[in-house]
Amino acid sequence: MLKKLRIFLLCFIIVGLLSGAVLAEKVTITWWINPWRIAPPNFPADQSPSSEDFPKWVSEEFMKLHPDVKVEYVVVGNQEYPQKMAAAIATKTQPDLFKGPIWDSRWAKAGLLEPVNPYLTAEDKQDFYPGALEEGLVDGKYYIWPWNFGTNGMGTSILLYTPDFEKAGVDWKKIVNEGWTMEEFVEIAKKLTWDTNNDGKIDHYAISFGAKDTHNLMNFLYAFGGELANTDESEVTFNSPEAVAGLQYVLDLVNVHKVVPKGVEGMGVYDVIGNFHAHRTSMGFGGPYEIGRISRYLESGELDEIFYPVIAPFPHVKGKDPVGYATSGGFIVFKQRDDEKREMVIEFAKFLTNKENTALLESLSYLTARRSVNEGLYKDDPYMNEQVEVYGDIMDKYGIPFFGSQEFPFSQMEKYFTAALEAAFAGTKTPEKALNDFVTEANKILSKQK
Repeated sequence: MLKKLRIFLLCFIIVGLLSGAVLAEKVTITWWINPWRIAPPNFPADQSPSSEDFPKWVSEEFMKLHPDVKVEYVVVGNQEYPQKMAAAIATKTQPDLFKGPIWDSRWAKAGLLEPVNPYLTAEDKQDFYPGALEEGLVDGKYYIWPWNFGTNGMGTSILLYTPDFEKAGVDWKKIVNEGWTMEEFVEIAKKLTWDTNNDGKIDHYAISFGAKDTHNLMNFLYAFGGELANTDESEVTFNSPEAVAGLQYVLDLVNVHKVVPKGVEGMGVYDVIGNFHAHRTSMGFGGPYEIGRISRYLESGELDEIFYPVIAPFPHVKGKDPVGYATSGGFIVFKQRDDEKREMVIEFAKFLTNKENTALLESLSYLTARRSVNEGLYKDDPYMNEQVEVYGDIMDKYGIPFFGSQEFPFSQMEKYFTAALEAAFAGTKTPEKALNDFVTEANKILSKQK
């Protein structure tokens, strides 16, 4: 009898241990994110968030809601992301979901990704900007859970320093509300260019450009009707008469109308921003993020005083809409073999992109992919709330992609585009010759890709 009791107890213990092991086994979710310095709720106002703070916080919050889940995150640098992801896919060690600077629609076509469609609610479809959803559209299915809409605003909108406009007698509110044609832009720019010291030398300009400032200069080429490539991206076409006219217009602002400081061929985007911050120009480039940079520069001592620019659309060709660089991003889920884990990974993607967590992008002065969230941003700051509304409206109405599809190798072509702009601004090549040379080199890259 005692022997049977011992056997029973031993079996009981073994079953208990096995059950405990099963219960203790958690679903593990791995995810990658590139560096986003987002402040979690209740983050100290006198500190700057690191790239680890948001992913750590949001992983822990999800685990509180789902104690049977373990969430592990990795922050991957922008430069190393493509190589790291390619290696992970090749070895089948990719994360369960990711947010990064890259994704490839061929992954969806190869069946490597989970489509979003089955999980989108009617409210989600109404709330997400169409452009944000379409960023992940492949063969009729969505593959990106939208999160951010737009970036720093380069190529999207222009910043106006309103005191200068008022000094010149220019109605900046009309520009914000109704836009301006290319011809109107020239005439207004002339009024914003002057000799501050009355010494016979122009030292204040309407705006400045930089040959290395790809996004903003591209806007003018697109506005005149230029297209980077043909519809199926089999040929680069940024040397069309329309693209040449756009580049000529920008050159004329410098050389003919003289509303832009010389030296464009040697300048980059931060030189352009610096001129605007120092009030050497009346216009700059960017969106809410760049307005937020003014506050950050003030805190760091790089600026002496705060100022409040307003957001306006780029000028447009008469009879055509303006254009603006529109991009968005979100979280992508890799294919899951286990049904239970798939549901939990999707649940985490939904958690990351819900209204509350998406709203945390406010700490970056970024717009979100949700209309309802953007309407509630900066409720305690009417000025920023208004700028966010204008910026979102520009992207929603006029936003277009500038750099082709995810597979289009513009990153390999960009150095040739910059070289073309440098040559055009330096006067060593005509706009037509400069763009012809860019297209020649770019199409060589395309032919190698095929």
